[in-house]
Amino acid sequence: MARAMKTMSLVSGTQLFLVNPLCEIDAVAVRRASGAADLVNTCQIVASLDEALIGCTGAFGMTVRARELGPEPMSPRAAVATAKAIWQQGGAVGACSAFVFGNETNGLTNEELQRCRAEVSIATNPDYGSLNLGAAVQIMTYLLREASGSQSAVNSGATRYASALATVDAVEGFYGQLEAALIQVGFHDPMRPRRLMPKIRRIFERTHLETDEVNILRGVVAALSQGIKVD
Repeated sequence: MARAMKTMSLVSGTQLFLVNPLCEIDAVAVRRASGAADLVNTCQIVASLDEALIGCTGAFGMTVRARELGPEPMSPRAAVATAKAIWQQGGAVGACSAFVFGNETNGLTNEELQRCRAEVSIATNPDYGSLNLGAAVQIMTYLLREASGSQSAVNSGATRYASALATVDAVEGFYGQLEAALIQVGFHDPMRPRRLMPKIRRIFERTHLETDEVNILRGVVAALSQGIKVD
């Protein structure tokens, strides 16, 4: 991954996060990065995907297979264009996006993919669609490099948001509060969750929630919860 980022000049302003890596970042890892030692040595190691996504406005989960209850599907170019639009609309300060890759063997779990705002699949041979991790990262970093020098990569009709787009952790906080309220009123049984929360996530993910909108929604849920009496 580090080598792909370096090859496509994705160094300045970018950060590599590793979630619970199976091996240490040692001299062997640096050698395998083939010239990208600076990225390897400065990568951030975190315990969970939630921790890695703190502060991110956009999160794009890479997957080879569509998930029935996954987030909004996007093509690789559309995801890159959206990430660039988020950066531009955030004034290029404090607005960041993450491209999330699973491990080489199993990819992202359903739970990890639901933490993302969109699921992204690289078009491949339908009879043999698997890409190794390095190849997938190389393709996406190429598209990011291409978009960085081309205004045409961003849809000129992109929505200008009234307030900053909500970060991933802010939206997750809203989902947690909403789920607790639904449990409180007896609408949601956490012991038999079925598909309720994934479907609710899909409804809201289509809107690209702004920070102000998340605050309003959380206020509504809090007000309704305070006015409910549960026998």
